[in-house]
Amino acid sequence: MKVRRLDHVSVTTGDIERSLAFYQDLLGIPVSSVGEVSGAEVERLTGVPGTRMLIADLDLGDGQVLELIEYIAGEEGVALPLAHPGSGHIGLTVEDLDGLYDRLVAAGTRVRSEPVELTEPGAWHGVRCVTVFDPDGVSVELVERPSRPSPEARAAEAEHTAPS
Repeated sequence: MKVRRLDHVSVTTGDIERSLAFYQDLLGIPVSSVGEVSGAEVERLTGVPGTRMLIADLDLGDGQVLELIEYIAGEEGVALPLAHPGSGHIGLTVEDLDGLYDRLVAAGTRVRSEPVELTEPGAWHGVRCVTVFDPDGVSVELVERPSRPSPEARAAEAEHTAPS
């Protein structure tokens, strides 16, 4: 038995329409489905009695899905700060990081910084990235990888894949 691949990443949102405006309209991720779910199976799966949710599946390509969930009935959760164990972020590979960054800033999106190029030796050498926040405060790291990996990145990958 083994894990084969990532199936999906899920983010709970306070307003699914607001989140779709960010992920679909600003970031350009296509929506494959939107609907409401409820019932005994959903209650058992979530462990939350009376759960009713709106769910939107966004197509990240290669069978990967970003799932947005808005609880419309049931318990309300508490978001975790980024540095808190159990919290996380979404990392998305993008093209034209500068153009996307400018578009997000013009739309009023909260950002942590301007795009940063990583220079430490290793697999991330030459990668440019920036962290922005979706409408619910979820950290979204936008990653632009060089079209041709740097010598440092190629060496780190060779070291990682070398037989032991």
